[in-house]
Amino acid sequence: MIALALCAAFLFGTGLCAAALPRPLSRALVLVLGAALGLAAFSASYAASLFLFGADSRVRLAKDALLAAVGAFLLWRHREGLAVARAASPRGAEVPRWLWALFACAAVVACALFIEHSLRFPDGGWDAWMIWNLRARALARAGAGFKVAFSQDNVFWAHQDYPLLVPGLVAQSFLLTGSESVLIPVGVAWSLATLSVALLTVGLAKLRGLRWGLLAGLALLATPSFVSFAANQQSDVPMGLFVLCACSALALALEQSREPKLLLLAGAAASTAAWTKNEGSLYLLALLLALAFVPRALPLRARARDAALFLAGALPVLLLLALFKLEYAHTNDLVHFTSSQTALERATDLHRWGELLFAWLRRIVYFQDWALFLLAEVLALLFVVPRLPWRPSTRVLGAALALAVCAWVPMYILQPHPLLWFFRASIDRLTNHLWPSILLVTFLALSAPLAAPNPTAAKR
Repeated sequence: MIALALCAAFLFGTGLCAAALPRPLSRALVLVLGAALGLAAFSASYAASLFLFGADSRVRLAKDALLAAVGAFLLWRHREGLAVARAASPRGAEVPRWLWALFACAAVVACALFIEHSLRFPDGGWDAWMIWNLRARALARAGAGFKVAFSQDNVFWAHQDYPLLVPGLVAQSFLLTGSESVLIPVGVAWSLATLSVALLTVGLAKLRGLRWGLLAGLALLATPSFVSFAANQQSDVPMGLFVLCACSALALALEQSREPKLLLLAGAAASTAAWTKNEGSLYLLALLLALAFVPRALPLRARARDAALFLAGALPVLLLLALFKLEYAHTNDLVHFTSSQTALERATDLHRWGELLFAWLRRIVYFQDWALFLLAEVLALLFVVPRLPWRPSTRVLGAALALAVCAWVPMYILQPHPLLWFFRASIDRLTNHLWPSILLVTFLALSAPLAAPNPTAAKR
């Protein structure tokens, strides 16, 4: 069953990417993006089968067999594209050895820090054992009584309404191995963080060349909070991965072809972010609005068509999310504090706005978690990026990320807790949601597109 589960995730994800990505294919991109989306599909299908057909092991076996069969068919159907992928991949000979050495050293140091942190805190951070791994253990142990994992009798801080992508992966791993070893959530956390670095690297390599891809991957590896949050086994780094999946697919669509299959894939990837944390629905909406309304050299009808395809790709997982929210998760923090009578008082309190502004300015130069990366990003946005040519990908993705950041402001102002405490407890998590995608868009803006590939040469 373990072998079938691994094949299901890998075959379905890579098959989906082989069918949707533009030709000539990049094998590295198919493998990395496929692995990320395959794991998301493996988790989402577990929840769907659990809600619809119950917790019987034969149900999980059938859904894994179905995923593997669909993925194998898609790979077979698009085998010709994979056959020429190697010839079309970016050549590593153009990258200086010192850059390879720096990237390798950063990867080794990041892995060492991850291991050291995991040895000291094998149960992860506070939210890992209080929310994510708690939910995974409840799902794995409860069997047919899995609804107890979302009971309103649970402690409030367990957040029964949080989506199930990470708990679904961990719970299935518990069930497949017959063990609840702490190494399982550690392995899931390491895998998703590694895929984040790999996707940022190979995605930029596809669009801008391997040199730029390695520079972006190096920047992510060198960000202090990225490794520590990955080792915490929470859903913030996985969220960053799936937002990056959506942004990478959208960048390919906007810069190369606007193929319907790519827009569908981008929507599906964005929906996996919504299935990771509640904030993922906000990021999906920001991408959808930017795709539909940010000015491009396209008529409004064409932009509406792009947005419709994006939304259609997201629809299956959004339906699953709606089923979860309406049938099982009956509480939501945001509804509580936004419906309060004191929300208007908080919104008009100038002292809260001043506190928030000051806290944000301090966070930009918070060396412990961000070194100088946030400051460098702000300076680049103020003085470098505006002088560069704006392309459809940077315009749309930049607007979506800016819209998402702006949406954080009312969340901080309206929430009922002490503002500075809430800000310090959450801002690094939120920034990690978008940081890989911010790096993607920044490096896309700083570099020029590669020459258009020659499809005839690739077929030879």
